[in-house]
Amino acid sequence: MGFFDTLFRRKPSPDQFATLFVAAARRQGFDGDVTYKADEFRLLLGEGSFFNLHNAYHAYCNTRGSEQKRALQGFVSALASSTQTTPQQAAQARPMLRPVIRSRSALEDIRLHHVRTEGNDTAFHPAFLSFGDDCVVLLALDHPDAISTLTNGPEAAWQLTFDQALAIAVDNLRDAPDDFSELTPGVFRGAWADGYDISRALLPDMLERVPVRGRPVFMMPTRDVLLVTGDNDDAGLITMVELCHQAVQHGRVVSAHMYHYEERQAQRYVPEDAGLAQRLAHLARLLEKAEYDAQKAALDHIHEEQGADIYVANYNLFTADDDPAMSFSLASWTRGVDTSLPKVDRLALVRPDAEDDIGEVRVVSWEQAAHLLEPLLTEERGYPVRYRTQGFPEDAQLAQLDEVP
Repeated sequence: MGFFDTLFRRKPSPDQFATLFVAAARRQGFDGDVTYKADEFRLLLGEGSFFNLHNAYHAYCNTRGSEQKRALQGFVSALASSTQTTPQQAAQARPMLRPVIRSRSALEDIRLHHVRTEGNDTAFHPAFLSFGDDCVVLLALDHPDAISTLTNGPEAAWQLTFDQALAIAVDNLRDAPDDFSELTPGVFRGAWADGYDISRALLPDMLERVPVRGRPVFMMPTRDVLLVTGDNDDAGLITMVELCHQAVQHGRVVSAHMYHYEERQAQRYVPEDAGLAQRLAHLARLLEKAEYDAQKAALDHIHEEQGADIYVANYNLFTADDDPAMSFSLASWTRGVDTSLPKVDRLALVRPDAEDDIGEVRVVSWEQAAHLLEPLLTEERGYPVRYRTQGFPEDAQLAQLDEVP
């Protein structure tokens, strides 16, 4: 029985998956140094780099058959890109340059790796262009079998600024003709399948040529899925969101938001339909949950190693049984506990053993609490955003906060 036959018959544990993943990479020709860190679920590579396994494991466990094999091969190819040689001549690099859109959490993973291995992030200087508030545009080199991301920007030897290199990279995307397939009436998906599908979101003129009803609205749920519909197509907008809910189960997540272009600037698109907005917000919470969970795991390791007594609060997600889209997020802030809080919908303010009218636990809205208790919350560096508590609200302040069910 072949390796892949064994791999795809069953769901492995995380440790088993790591072993199988490395074996698959070796079979595909990866011969670099690899050390598996089980407590971080990542592979440490040579020269201080690393490869997170969370997304690969998630994609593997949520797909079957040929899609499962394709997903794993994609991640193995991403690992292989770490061994690609970077050309030192601008003439060689120019035709290879491509832009890639990534979640901001991808950069946060790298920053926290610096903090853990070096004690700080002073050496972390990524070169990127912001795309909305949840994504970034990075440079990459297009190798025949892999994409090599240039987190630090162009090589000094190329004598190109980041903006100059990015302009070249975006122009290189135009070498491939428009290629959108209609999934359902009025909803189109990029069909290049070359690793740069969502990068075409940087070409507003190409989006304008997609035959949708109204102005184009697009989503980039994963690195391989670019969806486009029209702002005058209510059914198309609903379908696009549902397709994104499916896509994030199988790929490397990028964004939960809708975007459109205004005067050639990408901006967040907010649907008018309340039900659709609710469903879209639920998708955003699902992605935030995954990002905050990964961030908490990394911060807990760092605090343990540095001897810091800080409670990194969980991002808890609750849904109604009769309507999963009726979700909300909640975190706990306990008196006497130095806490790092995620930004959530509701805060549970906890006073252990309190027996007065305010109660031991008072659940309040984040919006009201953040406004009233602003002096007690200091924004921390990182993504997604967290707030370090500075003490705890006085009883009189708590009494001013409205309880929410």
